[in-house]
Amino acid sequence: MDPTDRAPRSRRRSLTLFLLCWLTLAAGCTGLLQNIGARWATRQISDVFALDEAQQEATRAAVERVMASAPEVLEARLDLLVATVDRALSKGLNEQNMLVIERQIDVLLDKVAAWIIDEAAPILATLRDEQIDHAERQLDKRLEQTREELGKPVEERIRDRQEKFVEAIEDWTGPLSDPQKKAIRSYVAAMPDEAADGLRADERRLAEIADGLRQHPGEPAVRDLLWNAWKNREDWGPNTRSPEVRRADGRKTMLFMYGLLDAKQKDHMSKRLHEIHDKVKRLLGIAGAG
Repeated sequence: MDPTDRAPRSRRRSLTLFLLCWLTLAAGCTGLLQNIGARWATRQISDVFALDEAQQEATRAAVERVMASAPEVLEARLDLLVATVDRALSKGLNEQNMLVIERQIDVLLDKVAAWIIDEAAPILATLRDEQIDHAERQLDKRLEQTREELGKPVEERIRDRQEKFVEAIEDWTGPLSDPQKKAIRSYVAAMPDEAADGLRADERRLAEIADGLRQHPGEPAVRDLLWNAWKNREDWGPNTRSPEVRRADGRKTMLFMYGLLDAKQKDHMSKRLHEIHDKVKRLLGIAGAG
């Protein structure tokens, strides 16, 4: 729903990557494709971490548990979030209902993160140093695009960012008019560019996680390491804007974008929201998905 950006770098990598590697890979396919999905997710995780046979078996069991429990863990929270967003779209977005949506997203993400961490921690606690090194290298390859983008001239980066925003908005609203696109591009051009701050924060956090894992502290400590990194993921360190300020700017941006839209585009957003909700429910194997 929000246009957003991110970044990172070598031999270090965002905790969210150690963690979200599990989150996105493990919860990828369910329902009729559950067995195929479990094998695929296990293989992807195994490739990143160079898991041995015993670790692969443990991972496959963890993935299957995640898939099996997805409806129970997520259905009610997803339904509440979609209903809240839909109501806000119809009545009009404002600071108050955006804060409610933000809190619901936080609760949902924390629930998912805790769920994945509980499954991942026992396996990550068994990683050998060479496996941790391998995972860092594999994850680092996925950061190259961000580094390449940071190396572009400022004017080119602004143009890229403008086009990505327009595309992200149109994905929800349908076609935008030329005046709407012009207004969005002007707004985006004036936004602070914090990609380098995010990159440095991700590098630092991954280094902390990797160093922590290399201490082989045991499952409870690994769980704490991952959870603390997850909860502090928006803290980018000294001389950067606080998470609260960045979130406030994000709400301001969404309110600006929403204010540009006509009734037909807002209706398109509502339909798109329900389409995505239905797709997610089918992926999670939730009964009643149409």
